[in-house]
Amino acid sequence: MRFDLKRSLFLSLAALGFIAAAGTVNAQNASAKTYARVTSNQRLAMAPTARNVNFTGTSALYTKAGTLRGARVVASKAKLMSLANSGVSTNNVRAYQVATTNRGSVYYKVVTYDGAYRGWIYGGKVQSSFAGGVTSFNTFKNENLSTLTDAQQKATYKIANPGTANDGKTVTYKQPAWTQYKVGRAITDSTSYANNTFKVDKVGTRTREGDQWVHITDTANANSPANGWILYSGLKQTEAPVADNAIQINLVDPADNSKVIKSITVTRDGGKKGANFGYNDNGNWTISMSDRTSITNQIKDALKGTNYTLDTLTTGQMSQIAQTKLGDSVNISVNAATNIADNALRINFRKPDGTSLKTIDFVKGGANKGSYVGSAVSGSANWTVSDADKQTIQGQVNTALANSGYQLPGGNTLSDSQIDAIARGQYGSQVSLNVVPVSANYSTITPYGYAEGDTSTKKALTGISGDTLTAPVTVKDSTGKVLINNVNANDITADVVKAAIKESTDDDATVTKAVNEAIIEVAATQYQLGDKDFNSFKGTAGASFTEKQAFDYVDGDKDLQTLLSPKFSMFQENGDLVPMPATIQFTVKSADSGHFGTPVNVYYSYNVS
Repeated sequence: MRFDLKRSLFLSLAALGFIAAAGTVNAQNASAKTYARVTSNQRLAMAPTARNVNFTGTSALYTKAGTLRGARVVASKAKLMSLANSGVSTNNVRAYQVATTNRGSVYYKVVTYDGAYRGWIYGGKVQSSFAGGVTSFNTFKNENLSTLTDAQQKATYKIANPGTANDGKTVTYKQPAWTQYKVGRAITDSTSYANNTFKVDKVGTRTREGDQWVHITDTANANSPANGWILYSGLKQTEAPVADNAIQINLVDPADNSKVIKSITVTRDGGKKGANFGYNDNGNWTISMSDRTSITNQIKDALKGTNYTLDTLTTGQMSQIAQTKLGDSVNISVNAATNIADNALRINFRKPDGTSLKTIDFVKGGANKGSYVGSAVSGSANWTVSDADKQTIQGQVNTALANSGYQLPGGNTLSDSQIDAIARGQYGSQVSLNVVPVSANYSTITPYGYAEGDTSTKKALTGISGDTLTAPVTVKDSTGKVLINNVNANDITADVVKAAIKESTDDDATVTKAVNEAIIEVAATQYQLGDKDFNSFKGTAGASFTEKQAFDYVDGDKDLQTLLSPKFSMFQENGDLVPMPATIQFTVKSADSGHFGTPVNVYYSYNVS
């Protein structure tokens, strides 16, 4: 044994001697390193708008071509990736010079619009197309005027707040701000144009910010210096005269009383100019019930397709309307609908009393803000949506109304008129569908789930139309660091988990355990809806039922005895995917008592091994 050890040590030392010798040879070769040299260097001849690029994050920015002697880093790959993902147009990039080295590599000289970063970046092997560290980039997306409503297209506008601010909505620009290099304002002071009226003739969206810009032209002077681009939010619609027997109600943004979203006109038959629209009742100004209903419905219709809503009039708003004199207008603040994605249509379910039951968002990949969800049916006055979209929306409707105690007026299958309303909706805005209570003879069953043996973990279960878990998942490590932030469960892959492992100081097993537990926690709140009917527990309206009756009803229905969660992925300790997807089975255990016509809770337990 000792002999073998000595021989092993001898061989190791010999190998080290060889490596040392090789290192000497390599050092001598390094000292003789040759650098690339530039064989051509010229200005880019293509149109300026074709030279807008974005960084890819695969190459750094240098003071000269990166393979030339003395080239120094101006910005790292990580920094350029940050700029590439920026939501600010000042970080747009223009290429203006191109060089080729004797090794056939192409380098472009580029500058960010704000001038903060300028230098050379690797651009592939061919001068005719951008590659490597840069890619072509469209800084502004021109859109069809039809992305605006007919009313918006026909309206005339004024600049809402004339002045000198360079904020995108006070003066006009030759091109939308920061979308073309060194192309600036059309005018620097809009004060003298405060009373001018304009028409919108072009519309589009800045790629990074996603904000809507419009090109306006003076209605009295087609060659006005003020003609140019401005944020749509920087305009206000001009008002037409109000009839002597009517009032105009301007629906305004809650944060900006000067921003009119829509206007409606309410006529009083036989009314005379100067008379109050409403009446004073013991010192309180108000309007009749029929006026409340009529005006509320008009407002709801007017706000369709916008990012605003108003379900009911407040006492203060009714007082404002009541005191408005015929022939005048009044501003009423409406509610801003928050967090509607540019590629989503929000569908509100409206109860008979005008209040909102709940909402769903139909999201369409690749859809643009303002574009219509559907299209007109040839030879018909109706609009429709594609079969695939109809199926998706129907599934979302089923899920939203399951166990809510409400349904669509004709049952939960969307009618042609409801499809028509959805199809005419625009992405980035919302529509409303009416719902009615389920019959008073029936009690809707609301399922709850809990981990077996721990009833304190009870959570309401949500039925979904598909069989795959798509709910968002967030994962933190033991230090509280967020490793996976709000990612849909079906988008969490082995690569995502392994990236999380690298991000954390926890060991692999601890991280994958945290991932699996976070996914299970979400899965334990949903079940596959399928054809399950939770709305058929029937009795005499108002009559009481016992816990056992409710339990026996559910336990006696093979479709309701057990529920199955959507399928979800699990991961091994090294981050690899477990081959077979997992599910959670919920088994009915108990129920509450109650009265027919009101919802009842039923409780399911589950095991997670």
